[in-house]
Amino acid sequence: MSSTISSIGGYASMMATSRQRPDSTKLAEDLFSKIDTTGKGYISQSDLENALGQVSSTGSTSTADQLFTTLDSNGDGKVTQDEMSSGLKSLMDSLDSQFQSMRMSSAMSGANGAPPPPPPENDTGFTKEELQSQLDSIGSTDSKRADLISSVIQNFDKADTNGDGKVSFKEAMAYQQSTSSSDSTTSSGTSTTSSSSNSEAQLMLQIMKLAQAYGIFGTESSNSSSVSAVA
Repeated sequence: MSSTISSIGGYASMMATSRQRPDSTKLAEDLFSKIDTTGKGYISQSDLENALGQVSSTGSTSTADQLFTTLDSNGDGKVTQDEMSSGLKSLMDSLDSQFQSMRMSSAMSGANGAPPPPPPENDTGFTKEELQSQLDSIGSTDSKRADLISSVIQNFDKADTNGDGKVSFKEAMAYQQSTSSSDSTTSSGTSTTSSSSNSEAQLMLQIMKLAQAYGIFGTESSNSSSVSAVA
């Protein structure tokens, strides 16, 4: 999981360098013209391997193989500009979604060492009816708080650990932590998904490095130095 966070974080960092998400169609057009040096109208696996080898000292044949397979949607051994465009869009959409989900998860769980908010001074708690009233008033204005309250209402007896008919802030936080732990326990069953996420992030990082090296996006200083390295 940590490798997935690191990889997606690296992708997000490179996106910040470009100040906005690149247009997949334009990025594919620019990359395609740089990699298809002979103008044959498609990119072979060896073309991609050569391009990646020039910009990454850590690039491997397996990475090139995986990226090529991802982009070659019809499996004919050739990557057209349209295939590259649709492949890049799919990778960007998937990683953007994962990045936003990670941010929401971090905000709810107090990740990166951030402590949970302190309980109120008079933490007497709320009955199920009072919580339902709060949920109704929140509506869609605060989805994270609404999700927590809704979960507490559905599992009120479990959250009400002292059995006083009310769930206090401390009890609600303890309940949230227990459900988070439960989710972590079941995460072993989603290892394939995590692995896939990490793989997508690694592939997109290679694409971004390639784009920077060709001067397609990035800071002017990095572009000039990278282009000279490729030339």
